[in-house]
Amino acid sequence: MRFLFPLVLIFTAIGLSIYAYLGGLRTPTVALETTAAPVLLAGQPYAGKVSAPRFGELFREASDMQANGRFGPARTLANLYYNDPEKAHDSIRAFVGLTVADTSTTLPAGWRYRVVPAGRRTLHARLAGASFMLAPGKLYAAAEQEIKAQKLTKQPPYLEQFGADENSELWVGVK
Repeated sequence: MRFLFPLVLIFTAIGLSIYAYLGGLRTPTVALETTAAPVLLAGQPYAGKVSAPRFGELFREASDMQANGRFGPARTLANLYYNDPEKAHDSIRAFVGLTVADTSTTLPAGWRYRVVPAGRRTLHARLAGASFMLAPGKLYAAAEQEIKAQKLTKQPPYLEQFGADENSELWVGVK
């Protein structure tokens, strides 16, 4: 029993160290901006449950495309969400893929191009040096807080971007 407290302290320290290493202690920056240039994506559409295996497969396929440089060097994983899964009872409409420079590459079967147009008023939440496993939760929480503080209204689609350098961004359309 006298070893229990030191063990709890050790495991807590290890857990906190891992959380900090993955970027869990970092704070996102949030800014209201108007997008200056369109963002071009290549990926696959998805409609269904967030917990469905196919949704995870789309992320793995996009990650594999990023790793093998199919669309050029340093492409960013990017996802468009057309609805809010929390309000749609875990059902989501999304587009999962990568940012691309142009439409000159022949896409693999099932892949399509999508454009996020320029000139949209968006709330940009950015987080540097955090794992893609932790980034979405921190980005969405920071964006929601700023939306409430500025009394804005969300307008889908939402764009998530996860760079190979562990820099992550969330763009939430607002009015």
